[in-house]
Amino acid sequence: MLTISWTRVIDGMDWETHRAPTRDGLWRAMLHKAENPVLYVPAITSSRIVERYPDGFLRESRRGERFLVQRVTPNESAGVITFRHRDSTDLSVIRNQIGTDDTGRLTLTLSITLDEGPTETALSQSEYLRDLDSDFCGTLKAMTVVLRRTALHGRPNDGP
Repeated sequence: MLTISWTRVIDGMDWETHRAPTRDGLWRAMLHKAENPVLYVPAITSSRIVERYPDGFLRESRRGERFLVQRVTPNESAGVITFRHRDSTDLSVIRNQIGTDDTGRLTLTLSITLDEGPTETALSQSEYLRDLDSDFCGTLKAMTVVLRRTALHGRPNDGP
């Protein structure tokens, strides 16, 4: 299996509040995103939580033509939310992880782990890697905008 990741700084002063996102605020925003991905991930058009567990939940989502079933497990102490696919998609795991860069600014890392078949394709076709990079870089960019706003203001502007 192959894991690919993208990291983006989401720290920065908000001109309106004169505050920067905190780790706790970002964590709350990431939990909100896990439960309400339509507000954060442009490609996800619908989602619902099917079942809750002591350590997370099972959700069903639609991403384009794909129907996804994911077991979602937050780990606050590690700053990681893991999405394990329970369906027949190219991906086995997606992770969202809070970190810091060399200067201490908050970052979000989005990583994907490909199943065996797609891993072979990725290793043999650079075009496949370019397409994945374009898609997930765009997703990470869109997510961090809303996560930052939610971490600062408590919820996304266009959500309930």
